[in-house]
Amino acid sequence: MKGIFSVWGKTRQIVLIAVTAAIYAGALIPFKAIQIVPGLTELRPASVFPVIFGIMFGPAAAWGAAIGNLIADFFGMLSPASAFGFLGNFLYAYIPFLIWNAFIKNEEVVMNLRQCAVFIFACLAASAVCALTVASGAALFKLAPFKVLLVIIFINNSLMSMVLGIILMKLLYKRLEKSGLFYERP
Repeated sequence: MKGIFSVWGKTRQIVLIAVTAAIYAGALIPFKAIQIVPGLTELRPASVFPVIFGIMFGPAAAWGAAIGNLIADFFGMLSPASAFGFLGNFLYAYIPFLIWNAFIKNEEVVMNLRQCAVFIFACLAASAVCALTVASGAALFKLAPFKVLLVIIFINNSLMSMVLGIILMKLLYKRLEKSGLFYERP
């Protein structure tokens, strides 16, 4: 828990929060016009970024995903449920970090079959928690039916993050690891 808040005291981590937020918001905003549930969710190819950045940058990416999603909400979907979107997207990036670090310990990441399976599990778990959080908030404010939003967010996030994520992990992981930007593994 301490690691979640300690990133705010480190300049490099604050930069990663800002970069993650900017990339995520910048990738979300153009798709705001392609709404699945008007005012609540849209087609989200950008949902790949919290997962891969979460694995690489840990809590900094979680804060960046939460902030980036909130920034994107200002472009047409800001509502009381945005607070749940903030929390849901924080968890959407943080859960893959926890899962990846629990299963992939000090091994070279080449996205072999085992690593792809862990990545897919991380995508599914994070998508489920995010969908549950956001759908709960929307239902609380009577903005959308819980079950409908839960299924849509889960499918949208999990498919986008799994398909695009494996490709981006293969392309970016080693490059970013060499840069020294990764969050220290617990």
